[in-house]
Amino acid sequence: MKNKLSSLFTNPKWLKWGLFAIIFIIVSCGIYLTVLYMDLLDSKTAGYEETKQQLLKAGSLKEVTDIETFNGENAYHVVYGKDKKGKNKIIFYPLKGKEKQLTTVDQAEILNKEAILSDWKKECSSCKFIKITPALVDGKELWELTYVDSSDRYVFDYFDMYDGSRYEQYRLKRMFK
Repeated sequence: MKNKLSSLFTNPKWLKWGLFAIIFIIVSCGIYLTVLYMDLLDSKTAGYEETKQQLLKAGSLKEVTDIETFNGENAYHVVYGKDKKGKNKIIFYPLKGKEKQLTTVDQAEILNKEAILSDWKKECSSCKFIKITPALVDGKELWELTYVDSSDRYVFDYFDMYDGSRYEQYRLKRMFK
C-alpha cells in the first residue's frame, strides 16, 4: 500500500494530465468569453445597418456618419449624417412600429456636445463623466448627459438642445456596495 502511494506522487504522469486539464479549462473559458463578448457587441449594434439603408433609401440623408441608440420611454436609433444640401442632421429613428415618425434636428441650430460639456464641467467639476447622447423625451430634443456625481450617485441629466437649459434630472443612489 505504501509502495502504491509513493509511486503515485513520484510518477509525473498525474502532473502531466493535471496541467493538461487546467490548460484545457483556461483555453475553453477564454474562447467562451470571447464568443459571448462578440455576441453582446453584435446585439448592441443590431439594426444599425437596416436603419442606415432605410434613411438613405428614403432620401432623408445622403450620408450617414454615425449611429447610436437612445433608450427612454421609447427606443430610438440616433443617426448622424448629411442631407442633400450638405447640412449636418441628427435623426431620431423609432425602433417600434411600422410607420416611422422621424424627428430631424439641424445641427447648425443646436448647441453642440462640446458646449454642453463645457457648461456642465463648470457646474460639476468633481463629477466623473460617462457619456453624452442625443435624447428625445416627450417629443423634446435634448442632450442626455450621464455621469457620477461627488456623492457617488449615477446621474442622468437632460439639457435642451437649443438653449442648454436643464429639462430634468435623475439621481440614482447605490443601494449595495
